[in-house]
Amino acid sequence: MFERYHIPIKVVPGRAPPVPKFVITRATNCINCGKCEKACIYGVHKRNEQDPRKMDDPINHLCKNCFRCVADCPQRALTMAAGEEYRSLGRGVWTSLRLATMWSESETGKIPVFGAGYRGMFAGPNYDGMWTDMSEIVRPTRDGIHGREVISTSVDIGRKVLSLEFDQSNALRSDVPPLIDLPVPVVFDVTRLRSSNENLIIGCARAADHLGSLLFVHPEKVPSEVMAQAGSHIVPVYPVGTELDSIEIPLGTRMIEIEAGSSWKDDVKNFNKWFPGVVLALRVKAGKGVEDTVLDMVRSKVAVAHVDYDDQGSEEGQGDTRHAMESLRAIHKAMVSKGVRDRITVIAGGGIAAAEHVPKTIISGADAVVLESALEAALECRNCVTCSLGSCPVSLMGAAPDWIEGRVTNLVGAWRDQMLEILGAMGIREVRRLRGEVGRAIYFDDLERDLLAALEGGAKNG
Repeated sequence: MFERYHIPIKVVPGRAPPVPKFVITRATNCINCGKCEKACIYGVHKRNEQDPRKMDDPINHLCKNCFRCVADCPQRALTMAAGEEYRSLGRGVWTSLRLATMWSESETGKIPVFGAGYRGMFAGPNYDGMWTDMSEIVRPTRDGIHGREVISTSVDIGRKVLSLEFDQSNALRSDVPPLIDLPVPVVFDVTRLRSSNENLIIGCARAADHLGSLLFVHPEKVPSEVMAQAGSHIVPVYPVGTELDSIEIPLGTRMIEIEAGSSWKDDVKNFNKWFPGVVLALRVKAGKGVEDTVLDMVRSKVAVAHVDYDDQGSEEGQGDTRHAMESLRAIHKAMVSKGVRDRITVIAGGGIAAAEHVPKTIISGADAVVLESALEAALECRNCVTCSLGSCPVSLMGAAPDWIEGRVTNLVGAWRDQMLEILGAMGIREVRRLRGEVGRAIYFDDLERDLLAALEGGAKNG
């Protein structure tokens, strides 16, 4: 019987004290009239439980910056300022707003709504300068998380067969390589995280099992009970130089990954011969000429290309490096020009720091995205500039597996809902069709160039 894929969520409160975006201070001239409590719809102001004649200290993390309480106070006893701790959070693409948003998503499983409206920039670098086509958003039968029609978010991981051949007796002659069907185009990777302890692995493995996703992890770090319970969702990752004939693939494993070294072509050839029923992923660091490397992978019959970007979503190297948005477009375009795009699955990780980054990465040319640092953000990581697990302000290493599972599940649930809304607004019924659909996106740099090309001194390039 058909059943629509659904991610059940439940509220998973944080372990650390909330970081308020705004701080309200109550001056000594407050007359405890309670007008601020009546004015605030977010519950920031309450009367003191021990002495109802007095107002309690404001609950700052609930404040949405509407200024209603400040405006209604007859004594002008309330002042509001930006929270210093909040402003110090994060770095680079991991801004304080994105971290706070992910904390809320991981707690509630829902995309937060900011009551004061959007007051940020409408354009910025990389993904912030990429807009998706929302031309179908006004349709009366609009889909999305509340839509009547099904929007598929499932993707296939592996090397696809473009045609089938049968002999004269109608027996299948074509070799059909293994495929993995994921109900949501998101997988997890803990191999690059500093906080990758046993609890994190157990919690993420349970979340992957719960969601039908995959967890990339070094096999020696996986507890035996986890492998027994969620082995089909575990992807063992082997470092450069691993002898393939020494690998013992656990029972139930559907996919393994090896890091690309100088002899990766021989490794792929031997793997496909020795383990024909297992999907092989090859991890490569994104850099100059990565599109040529991926084309080589197609020719060598690699099933999955795992393209790694740095924590900011950029290629590694010095000088003129590309962001994943441009790099993936180059990879996708190179394969399309050769007519081989469907012969390999491309998954991309690094710098995925917001719900909208998932569809934007897929539009750029990836089949699925890899969550890494976002997993830590779901666990209230503050992305400290001087990270020290020994003095972590949220005690990340002490989180329990059940709590980790709930937070990660909620994050993916919220991000999938956002993706459904985007797909519905674009009039697209399945996420597979979103791959490489750059024609359904608007790029600020291209728009600015075209608009300013006619001006004196302007140059239209392309």
